[in-house]
Amino acid sequence: MTNPISRTAYYTLGVRAWDASQPNPVCGDSFAKDFMNDEAQSVWREFKDQLMPNVSNASRHAIIDTYLRQALSIASDSQVVIIGAGFDTRAFRIKGGSWIEVDESAIITYKESILAASKAHNTLNRISIHFETESLLDKLTPFSKPGTVHIIIEGVFMYLTQEKRKHLIKDLQSLFPKHIIYCDLMRQSFFRKYGGPVHEKIKALGASFTDMLEHPESLFLDNGYKMLSCVSIPLYAARNAKIGIPSFIIRYFLKTLRDGYQICRFETVSSQQRE
Repeated sequence: MTNPISRTAYYTLGVRAWDASQPNPVCGDSFAKDFMNDEAQSVWREFKDQLMPNVSNASRHAIIDTYLRQALSIASDSQVVIIGAGFDTRAFRIKGGSWIEVDESAIITYKESILAASKAHNTLNRISIHFETESLLDKLTPFSKPGTVHIIIEGVFMYLTQEKRKHLIKDLQSLFPKHIIYCDLMRQSFFRKYGGPVHEKIKALGASFTDMLEHPESLFLDNGYKMLSCVSIPLYAARNAKIGIPSFIIRYFLKTLRDGYQICRFETVSSQQRE
């Protein structure tokens, strides 16, 4: 994979493959191991000693899984769009939904060769895009619809400038007037205190976090969204993986850790609601 950010998909893949092999997995993505080629193994070897970041990574995936299962149990025909899908296998693991995965051509091609979209129990469309030169609007316009769409943007925002983040959500608002975004948001204070070791390894892949803000939720609250919920990824990891810091320590004594990295849900607000 020539795109450095795309190479980080091998890290998150390795996390889920490792998690699935544990006696009590947090996420339990049983398909992840099928994608673990030589390059993926090589990337994973560089990260496998990062226990807490790895557990947190599996936890963020599991939190979004839970939200989606709840949403699709209520409206099983809902459309789900995954931006920067990487090796996401939710369309194969979660019941219901009409799924769209968007990512770079190298990922989509390799993914299709291992686990074809046609094998999913749910409707699944995979769309190749070169994020730097091609338009997300053009790629997704054929799938634009008025009903509520569920949009996953996981492990993406930290690599984008604030300007690109704004551009992305404006495109999504044009495409899907009613939608809910599920994303992970990291505060600057969390990054400075806890993110250094794993970020050094990410930089070795050629990628880097950028424009880290103390209040990343303002991107949405200032641009036509309301917050539905936020879940602490480290607290979830401590409670469910039972590895590392006890959950009560995080909850009551480590606010920067507890609140610094979260899965948040934001819903579009109509112009009437804004008034």
